[in-house]
Amino acid sequence: MFTLQPDLASIILLSLLALFVAIQVAYHLNIYGRFIKKTEHNESDYNWQGVSIVIAARSEYDNLQKLVPVLLEQDYPNYEILIVDDASWDGTTGYLEELEKMHPKIRGVFVTEEMKRNYQGKKLALSLGIKAAQNDIILLTDADCLPNSNQWIKHMVRPFHQSAGTEIVLGYSPFSKQGGMVNIISRMDNLYTGMTYFSYAMKKDPYMGVGRNLAYKRSLFFKHKGFASHLHIAPGDDDLFVQDAANSNNTEICLHPDGFVFTASKSNFGDWFSQKKRHNFVGKYYKFNHRFKLGMMALTHGLLWLTFIANAFKPESFGWAISLILLYWAIKWPLVHLGFKKLKQSGMSLWIPIFDVLYVGYNAVFGLVAVFGKQKKW
Repeated sequence: MFTLQPDLASIILLSLLALFVAIQVAYHLNIYGRFIKKTEHNESDYNWQGVSIVIAARSEYDNLQKLVPVLLEQDYPNYEILIVDDASWDGTTGYLEELEKMHPKIRGVFVTEEMKRNYQGKKLALSLGIKAAQNDIILLTDADCLPNSNQWIKHMVRPFHQSAGTEIVLGYSPFSKQGGMVNIISRMDNLYTGMTYFSYAMKKDPYMGVGRNLAYKRSLFFKHKGFASHLHIAPGDDDLFVQDAANSNNTEICLHPDGFVFTASKSNFGDWFSQKKRHNFVGKYYKFNHRFKLGMMALTHGLLWLTFIANAFKPESFGWAISLILLYWAIKWPLVHLGFKKLKQSGMSLWIPIFDVLYVGYNAVFGLVAVFGKQKKW
C-alpha cells in the first residue's frame, strides 16, 4: 500500500489528491481561521437608537402567540414591533387587531390577497412593513422563530453603535435540537452556511444573510430601492438584498449567543428538500465573484473525494491517499469543531467526517438546482 515506486497513473492521482487537499486546507484556514478568533465586545453604555422589528406573517396565528410575548419582554429602551399580516386566512388578522389595542409597541400592517396578487413570497409584505417603520434600524425575524434571550435586540443593534459606518448586521439563526435525521442534516447545513457567510463578512466580502435574524438601516433599504432588482424572484428577500446593499465597509456580524434566534427545522425529507431547492435557486443571482468562490470550493471538495476513490483502485498509491485524507481531517476537523463551538453546537462535531463525504452529493444536487433550477410557486 505504501510502495515507493508507484506507476505514472498512481503518481497523477496522488498529485491531484494532494492538490485538492491543499486547496481545501488553505480555504478552511483562510476563511474559518478568522471566524474562530472572533470576539464579541459587550459594552452597554450606548444611547440606544430606536429599533423597528418587522415580521411578515402569513397565517401564523399559533406561532405569533409564542413569539409576541418574547418580543415584548426584550430589554431595550426604544423599539416597536410591526407585524405584517400577509393575507392570512387563519386567526392572525383578528389577533393583530387585538394586540394593537393592548400593546402600544405593536402595530399591524395588513396586506390583502388582492394587493399581493402579482407578488410571490414575502417581499411586498416586508416592503410595506419597512415603509411603515418609525425607526431607521430595521430588525427582521420570522413568526416561527424565538430569540434566545431578552438581550436579542441589544446584541443585534450593538454593531450599529460601535461603528457609524455599519448599515447591515448579520445574525445567526440555529435550528432547535429535535429528534430525527432531518434535524441533524438541517443543523449541520445551517452551521456550515453560518460559518461561511460570517467568515466572508469578516473578510470584507459579505454575500448573504438570513432573514430570520438580520438587521439593516431603513435608509439603506430605500437607497437601494428595496427589493426592486429582484422583486420578480419569490425568494431572496435576505441574501439577494445583502448582495445588492452590502460592501466591504458597511457590514458587521453578531456572534453572541444571546443574539441568536432559534427556529424549528423541517420534519421530513420532502419538506426539507423543497425548502433547500427554494433557497439554493437564488444562488444563480449572486454576483459572479461569489458564485465563483463558493462554486470552486464545492467543486474542489467533490474532486478531492473522487480522486481519493480513484486511488482506492490503485494499490500502489492507496496507502498514501489514506495518509493525505487523514492529514486533511487532522486540520479540518479541529477547525470546524471550534467554529461549531463558537456557534454553541460543538456536539455536532461528531458528524463532521460523515457529512464531509455526504456533501459531495449534496453540493452536486443543489449546485445543479442553483444553475438550472426554475422558479416555482412560493
